[in-house]
Amino acid sequence: MKQVTLTIKLKLVNLNQCKANMLEAMQVENTRLANYLLSVPIKERKKLTTAKVQTDLCSAICNQTIRHSLSKAGQKTKHYKVLPVEVNNQNWQVFKNGETYSISFPTLKGVKRVPISLASVHWQETLDKVLNNQCQKGSIKLIQKRNFWYVYMTVTLEVPEVQSQNRIGCDRGQNNLAVVAPSQGFGKFFSGRGIKHKRNYYQKRRESLQNAKKFRALKKWDKKERRWMESINHAISRRIVRFAEYLDADVVVEDLEGCRQTMKQSKKSRRQAGQSRHSWSFYSLEQKLNYKLDLKGRKLIKVPAPYTSKSCSTCGTLGNRNKHDFNCPHGHYHNADLNAAKNLAQWEGFCCNLNLQQTVSVIDTVGLNHGVFGSPLNSMKAIQLSLF
Repeated sequence: MKQVTLTIKLKLVNLNQCKANMLEAMQVENTRLANYLLSVPIKERKKLTTAKVQTDLCSAICNQTIRHSLSKAGQKTKHYKVLPVEVNNQNWQVFKNGETYSISFPTLKGVKRVPISLASVHWQETLDKVLNNQCQKGSIKLIQKRNFWYVYMTVTLEVPEVQSQNRIGCDRGQNNLAVVAPSQGFGKFFSGRGIKHKRNYYQKRRESLQNAKKFRALKKWDKKERRWMESINHAISRRIVRFAEYLDADVVVEDLEGCRQTMKQSKKSRRQAGQSRHSWSFYSLEQKLNYKLDLKGRKLIKVPAPYTSKSCSTCGTLGNRNKHDFNCPHGHYHNADLNAAKNLAQWEGFCCNLNLQQTVSVIDTVGLNHGVFGSPLNSMKAIQLSLF
């Protein structure tokens, strides 16, 4: 069984003004307490308990704030602007009345129960597991965003692992955000043409706001663009996982770490948001694909990126890529992105086979029967490398 940890975002609904003010007061007091703890030396901070700290917060929340100040993140922080209230797994509980879910947690005036709403129906199954103690509960955080309050709930699920020898390759790019395909057969294309146009539109909008010095509106548009791209990556990753389940396969992707520094790009392309590598959200897609596959018990396999786009998926020969086309010296023609996806799908067991031959003398291969300047003969194994 594989353990998968999820964070679920739930909105608190039907909050009256009294409860909203109380949650805001808890957040202010929690931030004040955290900044006080940062001013205490670490040696003394480790000895602190709720009895030695003056605060209006209950002991459960106070203890959690002390633990946070002793963590690695807390020790690196110098000052908190806002620190959300965190409640450990022993002091919150989920309830269900009909079709309505609610959550209880400690406040300044005792334990309160507040209704919650689900952003999507598929989280209902997870909340039912929390109700029936079928998963491991983590902590919750109370976070305020744009005058609305949310609960960030952490749960750990046990998922049965699926053993499969089948693989599908996923080639990520900017012309096509993703192309997935098995080693043989047809694949799926997720075009990035509309993404480029939308990126360029957002770039022009930001430039006009920057010139007008409307910084608040500029920040708002930045967040809007980020949310839009996140939703696109969520939709693509869901469809890739469904395709993998249909073929009973795991997904293979390229390791693109550091690609923004290693890939060549013209100055004109770097200036355009739709073309620039720096606006390419390949890692966001990889993260979403990874956790969605984990929930299905499947694996995301990362392999080295070199030669996946330069090799023919039919014969393994190095060929020439011209924009969207790939031409093999042996006459094979492929779509360049589809060819790369098929190379990734058949990577395991086919790439870089080592055929060890009989030990021979390196110098003997050039016709010398003696060492050079009296040095002994060097002997090594001749290794033949083949892509496929």
